[in-house]
Amino acid sequence: MFEITTIAGGVVIGAGLAWILERWVSLFLKQLDTGQSKEFPQPTTENNSDQFSRWIIFSGMSIAAATLSVWRQWSPELLNDLVLVTALVGIAWIDRKTLLIEGRMVALALALRLLWLAFFAPQEILNSLSGMLIGGGILYFTGFLYETFRHRQGLGEGDAAVLGLIGLWVGWQGLGTVLLIAALSGIVIGGISLLRQKKANQNIPDLLQTQIPFAPFLCLGGLIVYFLQETGFVGVGFGF
Repeated sequence: MFEITTIAGGVVIGAGLAWILERWVSLFLKQLDTGQSKEFPQPTTENNSDQFSRWIIFSGMSIAAATLSVWRQWSPELLNDLVLVTALVGIAWIDRKTLLIEGRMVALALALRLLWLAFFAPQEILNSLSGMLIGGGILYFTGFLYETFRHRQGLGEGDAAVLGLIGLWVGWQGLGTVLLIAALSGIVIGGISLLRQKKANQNIPDLLQTQIPFAPFLCLGGLIVYFLQETGFVGVGFGF
């Protein structure tokens, strides 16, 4: 009976978090449409693919929250997990649609993680802060070098902020694996997507010159590495 109640509670929480994300994303897109950020690319119009993505996110968040609720048994770690999952899903969702990182979402998740650490795991603060600084620094420095030598932007500062946020959860030890997963998934998934677009529309520019959102792949890598660490695969990442 307890597990049924736990699963039901998790489903409700997951659906509620997905609804909050949907409202947040809609508001962000409306702000772009009203011209508050004219220098940024405009979001694409709603289509069947967007509706399918919304259904996937609502279903996925409900299943994830229910699974985490059973696993964590309503412990403080559940709150920590839900903050990470919700933030990374939202960041990936917005970046996929607009090629932009929602800085307010990153900042809110960062603040919640630091509060959680202060109350429940103060001994992990140093390692988490090291992961944030090293993760953000790696991508910021990489983007700086790329722009210096290629004279055009490769990685945005938003991507550095996302990896820094992930570093708060996985520590500096997991950053290498996060980047590896992000790079491999980006090459495979991004390459397939661009090739399909190229085949459907001959006016699309050279694939190497086409922008693709990198944050979704960072978020995927962050979730995989974090939960591998939490389930006992402590050897995930550099330093082991």
